[in-house]
Amino acid sequence: MSTRTSLTREDWIHAAQHVLVTSGVDAVRVDTLAKELKITRGSFYYHFKSRGELLEGILGNWRSRATEDVILQLRTAHTSPLQQLQRLLELPSHGQTAREAAAIELGIRAWARRDDKARQAIDEVDRYRLNYIEGLLIQADVTQSEACDRAYLIYAYQISLSLLHSEDTAQDRKDRSARMARILIPELLPA
Repeated sequence: MSTRTSLTREDWIHAAQHVLVTSGVDAVRVDTLAKELKITRGSFYYHFKSRGELLEGILGNWRSRATEDVILQLRTAHTSPLQQLQRLLELPSHGQTAREAAAIELGIRAWARRDDKARQAIDEVDRYRLNYIEGLLIQADVTQSEACDRAYLIYAYQISLSLLHSEDTAQDRKDRSARMARILIPELLPA
């Protein structure tokens, strides 16, 4: 096996995410990843102290990319709360990137059913996402109690999309997203 000096911590995390999606968390092993990356195990230990640290890296990377980065992009787009909600609802229809993100999300949610650290990460992300959606609804003059309920509906809808395998075209997904936005966020309708 060769030693590639360009291999990064991110490379190991992405490889581990791929194994998580295809084979589950039990298959995320140093030997398996080293073979997949065609590199020695020593490279792994250059970036991580243990498999546990790699697993924490998977969770941190997912939290950052699938939640914090997405919300930051929406917030800094200089759009209204309603426009941010509409863009949020459109995210699952963004092609291959959305399908890959959904697969990682499902892999982590499956892992969280039997692992406390993964469960804690899921719970934190769910709260963060729900609070963001609820906050946008409140900014759009929706009452607190209704905002809480609608945030839950919007979030449940988005999570359900990752569970459903659909042969819909990109246009079908975009059209459904627009219809769901009108149902879940009627404030988007012209007055």
